[in-house]
Amino acid sequence: MARIPLLKAAAFVLSGLLLSSPSYAEGDLLDDDLDADGDLFAKDGFDGDDFSTDSILAAQNEPFQLSVEYSLALNPKASYQRTNHTTDLRLSSERSLGLLGYGEIELKAMQYWPGDVNKPAASPLSKVEIETLIVQYSLAQTSVKLGRYVLSWGEVEGAGVLDLINPAPDVTAGGSGLKPQWLLSGSYYMPAAEVSGFINVDPSVNEVPSITLATKTNKEWGVKYAVTGSGTDWALYLGQLVPNTPVINLATGQASINNYQLVGFSWNKAIDDDLIKVDVAYKTGLQHNLGYTGLVTDKRFDAAIGLELNDGDRQWNMSLTAKHWFNYQASYLTPAVSPVASNQTDWTYNIGVSDNFKNDEFSWSVMHFGTPNGSLKALTATLTWNPADQWQTSVSYAAMQAKANTAFALMDGLQRLTLKAKFSY
Repeated sequence: MARIPLLKAAAFVLSGLLLSSPSYAEGDLLDDDLDADGDLFAKDGFDGDDFSTDSILAAQNEPFQLSVEYSLALNPKASYQRTNHTTDLRLSSERSLGLLGYGEIELKAMQYWPGDVNKPAASPLSKVEIETLIVQYSLAQTSVKLGRYVLSWGEVEGAGVLDLINPAPDVTAGGSGLKPQWLLSGSYYMPAAEVSGFINVDPSVNEVPSITLATKTNKEWGVKYAVTGSGTDWALYLGQLVPNTPVINLATGQASINNYQLVGFSWNKAIDDDLIKVDVAYKTGLQHNLGYTGLVTDKRFDAAIGLELNDGDRQWNMSLTAKHWFNYQASYLTPAVSPVASNQTDWTYNIGVSDNFKNDEFSWSVMHFGTPNGSLKALTATLTWNPADQWQTSVSYAAMQAKANTAFALMDGLQRLTLKAKFSY
């Protein structure tokens, strides 16, 4: 298994654990920071899950592909109580549709086993759903895609500055990848540039347990202009988006969703085998609690810089992210277990390393995520054994420490030991 997807999968464990916390920090604090730039989970053909369907979809002539994944997560801090216990069955197929078209479908059947304490309350013990559905047609320099899929923006893995189209997973509730959305997107290709856009008429958002969503989600849309150069790429972004996680109104106890506007820029530069990446975004219309009087909207500037270093088979990934409120007030509160005062500027960092050995049969990754002020420290480590193309097995461990009276307080002491086995046919 390639080292890059393994390192990104480790980041997914961290992001999923954080997003599953019941603190539900204000606005996009958790969702943006740790879902990571969906980029984190969808770049380079990676769909956010170390056991992604790419391995069973890519370059195969069989009309159908089948995969079965068994997952068991335990809490070492609570006498190894099962927190997740599932079997994930997927049937997929891809093929051309005439001379100009392409189609792809993936059906997902999920079985929650007794003892899975984090099964979503509204979910039955077993369910079948469409995970991916793509119909794409291309003609000359134009391409149009319709269906349910993941669409990524931005460059810096783990930052969440620009890649906000698809909600991040709730790993502790059985999630394993960015949540696909029903989208219509299109691209126009030029010799060294591309103009693309998308529209989502019914965006889905992460559920907040026991909280009523007081507002309906409006459609979201976005456009991107990307330029490819010699060793350097850059892009401009404009969009109206929906927060992936609702904001809890402390005055009413209800969850609220409000469209916000985004103007952004991304850039990357290759230096030999290494890569420097930058994302910046100016966002307006983000909601925040003004004490207990209700919600107000504010403007925020988000920025992230990332560094990817390659030394043979070993790869290092580092990033630093800042999110700054323009009209910050001391009475801004974040809903945690006793609401806590928010910060005008929030900083997060991410450091990860991955490698493989024994002819790529084994691979490993270690990732550390945290805040410079020490309010949160999170670590995840993964070891994967891939003895054959059809068989993958992994064991991963994640742990968190958080300070009291911070937005991350409920995550203190959180631990997960996860075992996975996947067979593809």
